[in-house]
Amino acid sequence: MPISSNPSPVESRSAAYGIFPMRARLEEVIASLNSAGFDNSSICVFLSPSHPIADDLRHLKTPYTNMSREADLESTVSWLSKFGGFVIPGVGLFVGSRNYLPALTQVDGRFNRNGNRSMLQNLGIPEDAAARYETRLRHDATLVFVHCDGWAQSEWAREILRRLKADEVSLLNEFAGAIQTSAATVSLVA
Repeated sequence: MPISSNPSPVESRSAAYGIFPMRARLEEVIASLNSAGFDNSSICVFLSPSHPIADDLRHLKTPYTNMSREADLESTVSWLSKFGGFVIPGVGLFVGSRNYLPALTQVDGRFNRNGNRSMLQNLGIPEDAAARYETRLRHDATLVFVHCDGWAQSEWAREILRRLKADEVSLLNEFAGAIQTSAATVSLVA
């Protein structure tokens, strides 16, 4: 079985991603990735609609009498806008990097309920894993996706996400790569 020499943009993309329980301190996850050399523009975060940040953003247009509360909200919005992408299904999204623009804007923002490809699938996450993550994201999880410049950097990002105690951590095309390696071995043997 021949292996395509012209991979699609998704197949050639390097990334690591992990799903965290909602109680995980997102600020610490991001700070750890930043300390390891990953800038905010390479990070895309998916938050559960029940996350406290989502609740704050849902009420963005509500007038606040507490100036401190309004300043906190402005600080949160400013922080979120620095990421490559930030998605809260049913609430909104920020896109700050070309790496994420096509994947996050080619769907209607809702999770895959009507047969359309989801944002997670557009990022290159396999359909079965994307469906599992979307279920978790609807209830109690945060997904952190890190765009990387090559395999070594994606392995480094995966190790950082593991050390931060993500529930599950994967590399983009990890399964597809194993299939391609097996296919290459079969074609070399044959």
